[in-house]
Amino acid sequence: MPTTPLIPNKWAIDALIRSYNHVYQVAYHSRYEQLGGVGVSRYKNKIPGVPFQLEFLALEPDPVAVCARINSYPRKPNEKYVLNVFHSEPTQPEVKTQYQSLGYEFVETAMIMGLSLPIRTSRGWTHVHKIGAPEEIEFANKGLALGGEHIPEKTFGDPHIINFYAQLEHRAVGWTQLVTVCDGIGYLNQLYTLPVYRRRGIGTRLLRRAHQEANHLGLRHMVLLASEMGMSLYRRAGYKPLAYLSVFRPQE
Repeated sequence: MPTTPLIPNKWAIDALIRSYNHVYQVAYHSRYEQLGGVGVSRYKNKIPGVPFQLEFLALEPDPVAVCARINSYPRKPNEKYVLNVFHSEPTQPEVKTQYQSLGYEFVETAMIMGLSLPIRTSRGWTHVHKIGAPEEIEFANKGLALGGEHIPEKTFGDPHIINFYAQLEHRAVGWTQLVTVCDGIGYLNQLYTLPVYRRRGIGTRLLRRAHQEANHLGLRHMVLLASEMGMSLYRRAGYKPLAYLSVFRPQE
């Protein structure tokens, strides 16, 4: 069986994996380990929006070897898991075919995007605040709760996690999170605006504020995993595709 090719821009994939796992470890006491060419994120506590306990990351190009390592990993019978496969092109039918033949169902593909720094940013919007005290997280979360969102309280004070929130009409209406655990690379782990406040430029201002902080810290690159909703915003800001991530789950 042919294998998937090695991926260019692996540095961006490594930054993504290390950064979001750092956030989960700080906020939810998750654990990350590597089994040869397969990474494993184990989520001990329930994480909002994550309906599984294990996340396998295919860092090895051979699907057969990946599946063998997954099958050898000690899992409890009731533990759900997904498999993330990284590749260099937007669509790779052979990747889907290979994993489907091994018992996996395709879910979706997401784009990893990057931006070179420093970049010029216009004067910041005075209503985007960098969180500097626990009371600010409490204030922000009262507003964000309207959309079922919240800033994890345990991320405050971590030297590699910086949270920002946008304030409008005396409440928080959006937030973003910059993760700096990788040398020279900033990872945008979150960018959210309450639905009733969208299309008012708040996401643009939150992103701009994160870029200003990244410039200030002397970072050389920004990396993010783009959602469909945020794709046009990121493209306008100058982000370009670096790699792709396809999600699979075991066939029932």
